[in-house]
Amino acid sequence: MLAAFVALVVAAPAFAATITVTPPTGVDASATNTYTIYKVFDAVVSPTDPTKVSYTLPEGKTLTPAMEAAGFSVDTAGNVSGPSGTELSADAIAAITAFVAGDTAVGTITTTGTTAAASANLPAGYYFITTSTGTVVTIDTNNAAENVDVNDKNTVPSVDKKITGANSIDEDGKKALAQVGTTVNYSAEITIGQGAKGYIFHDTMETGLTYNNDAKVSYGGAEVTAANHFTLGKVGDDTFTITFDDTYIKTLTVGQKITVTYSATVNDDAITTDPLNNTCYVSYGDKNSNNKTPESEADVYEAKITVTKKDGENKPLAGAGFVISRASGSEVPNPDYDADAAAAAEAAGETYDVPATITTTTTEYYKITGKVVSWVTDIEQATEYTSNDQGEIQAFTGLANGTYTLIEKTVPAGYNKAADINFTIAEHDYTAENLEQTAEVTNRKGQELPSTGGMGTTILYTIGGIMLVGGAIALVSKKRVANMEK
Repeated sequence: MLAAFVALVVAAPAFAATITVTPPTGVDASATNTYTIYKVFDAVVSPTDPTKVSYTLPEGKTLTPAMEAAGFSVDTAGNVSGPSGTELSADAIAAITAFVAGDTAVGTITTTGTTAAASANLPAGYYFITTSTGTVVTIDTNNAAENVDVNDKNTVPSVDKKITGANSIDEDGKKALAQVGTTVNYSAEITIGQGAKGYIFHDTMETGLTYNNDAKVSYGGAEVTAANHFTLGKVGDDTFTITFDDTYIKTLTVGQKITVTYSATVNDDAITTDPLNNTCYVSYGDKNSNNKTPESEADVYEAKITVTKKDGENKPLAGAGFVISRASGSEVPNPDYDADAAAAAEAAGETYDVPATITTTTTEYYKITGKVVSWVTDIEQATEYTSNDQGEIQAFTGLANGTYTLIEKTVPAGYNKAADINFTIAEHDYTAENLEQTAEVTNRKGQELPSTGGMGTTILYTIGGIMLVGGAIALVSKKRVANMEK
């Protein structure tokens, strides 16, 4: 297959021929394709029977050895004969390509999207049409009609990108929740089209994603090395590009897939309900064409928790410090597990009920350093945000799905500690209600205790005096009763 598209055009001498080209399906609506028309042979059509045509060489041209080897010949009367059969061989097409190289084009056709376009006023002849879309060669013969319709039989490639690794991924791989500082893995599949050429894979990441410079290419399940296959680079605003070698692409099977895998780290530029976009597309065809596939996009989200602090009178309260925690489970060896006993039980066909591992739960605390969120087991190492005069604290950002607990670590003087609050960020839910959770925490003043020399001392003296008077009254009454009995 060559960078050419061939049509056989025959028209009656009294008329001018029109060639209409229909682009391949799937072309982007804004893409333009250029079809350049060259005349290979002149054609003379019988005035009485338009099916009878003879071909002659254009003035000043002779058949090349390659054309003769491909089956073309010229008789003594100057008539050109072609190879036998209804399909041109690859060698014949290659010979025609070289034969018209350097000739002046007799017409061009420009199409936009999939809309057909025509070139008119072409004399009868055998025409060669190059296309910017691909390399598929087509022969279209029409000896009896004035006009010829040509369908570009190249097919458009496609690309589909998905997220394959993150905290939480939707079933279609197009959305995910990820914690700041964690790695998101991507996989993009490029489906090979008929007549593939000029393939360039373009990927663009927003600033909240840091590309890890780890793109790999595979085909048929095996990794493909860059040498003689592709070149990694960067074009314009792309984060990275992969330019495939046409010679390599021609060896691939139409309909099969090239897979590009790579990853990015979520950094602290990440925001919540406005996701981090990662888009890719494949440009194809001639270097000067603007053919490209529709973009394939995958979005990464992260969540945040915002706290407002107030006192018992619903006024902003400054000086309250908060941390957040989560429960983390891990598998550890079970100290009660006996490997020998387990083996003996298995040999005897019995069940050994003691598991080899057990799950332990650890409380971890949120810590953000630079562009990374981590979790520590010491609350003193946790990131603590303190309320300002408006009762606001900095948001805990960069969270993935999970359950978190808000803890008041520093309590303002004169107030009681607020109760812990639990938050659950659900996976596969990208609404603001889920990703931008808020809490209003109230601190109430602590109970006042009496102080020395104050009202509290007076109360104690008063109570003590009452008790002494009561005791004296009771003693006097008792003595009177005793005297009366005597």
